Amino acid sequence: MPVAHTAAKTPVRRRFRCRRISHPRRMSRLTACERVERLRSPGIWPDKTRSVRVIETHLSWVFLTSRFAWKMKKPVRHAGSDLRALGARERDCRREFALNRRLAPRVYLAVVPLTLDRAGALAVNGSGRVVDWLVQMRRLPASRMLDCALAAHTLGPEDWHAVAATLAAFYDARPRLAIDAAQYRRNLGDLIDANERDLCDPALQQDARAVAALCDSQRDALAQLQPCLERRVRDGRIVEGHGDLRPEHVCLVKPIQIIDCLTQSKVLRTVDCVDEIAFLALECERVGAGQAGRILLREWRRASGDRPEAALVHFYQSLRAAVRARLAALHLREKAYRGSPRWIERTHCYLLLARLHLKRCRRSLTARAGTLV
Repeated sequence: MPVAHTAAKTPVRRRFRCRRISHPRRMSRLTACERVERLRSPGIWPDKTRSVRVIETHLSWVFLTSRFAWKMKKPVRHAGSDLRALGARERDCRREFALNRRLAPRVYLAVVPLTLDRAGALAVNGSGRVVDWLVQMRRLPASRMLDCALAAHTLGPEDWHAVAATLAAFYDARPRLAIDAAQYRRNLGDLIDANERDLCDPALQQDARAVAALCDSQRDALAQLQPCLERRVRDGRIVEGHGDLRPEHVCLVKPIQIIDCLTQSKVLRTVDCVDEIAFLALECERVGAGQAGRILLREWRRASGDRPEAALVHFYQSLRAAVRARLAALHLREKAYRGSPRWIERTHCYLLLARLHLKRCRRSLTARAGTLV
């Protein structure tokens, strides 16, 4: 079975193309695409696999062998970083390895070189010249990934308790960040601005008035939540977290393993603990498991002792739903997905959730104001 995070990745938006060259190459040099073709051969891999499955994502190739998944970065430049140089790809692999070891030490095993000898033989962790780098990961059982367990209705109370306890321990062990409340609020405001800017682009086929109204209401809620956010910062609730805590990234083995954290941006990994929990609950709700999301939030409160205001939880869920709506809608800029029903429906679903949770946030804020009169 494939590593769950590779199977759940967004389909590739554009194929990686090798640069054509007109002169003969020496045997000791291979293009990235030629390396991929060589790596399809089972004999190259050290675990003596009988077959190799290759999954291509927007930024990587993942090679699935019998026991492991091996990720090789594409030599491309994108918004987060420039991976065209070999050294840059090594640094990116090592950053991904270090960050993911925090929550999945049994999955992320090593960063190993891909080598090429003088005869042109490619090897994993060989003795030739290093031509690329691979992140070696242990494969996980797909049936124990949280998204699959939700679909199969196989989750028990002990599973939610284990997830909540794992995350509570993780956040408690994170060093408290030197961030002030004003900067944290600006980060949240920047997300709202980015959502409005992109979702109002006519190419994304959204109702610009409705998007602007949603974002204005979120800014208003952000302003009303200022005292609450200041307390969260003061209480050390803002940490460098996972950054992309979705069900397809949580494996219900013992101990819980949580994979595929956001590696490219520390700013986007700088989150309130309950923001991440609320996002995971939101993703459960999106796939029709709203009760499961509520159980997760309840178990989180028990495991962590954290008692965030309901208005704050709903604000975070509204904001994260809008972010996911933007990311879904951005597919519509790509030629391959223009007019795609999948991404149009996904965007619509997230925007509905963003409005629903904003309504609940405002209701909670109104109720709180009434108790203070």
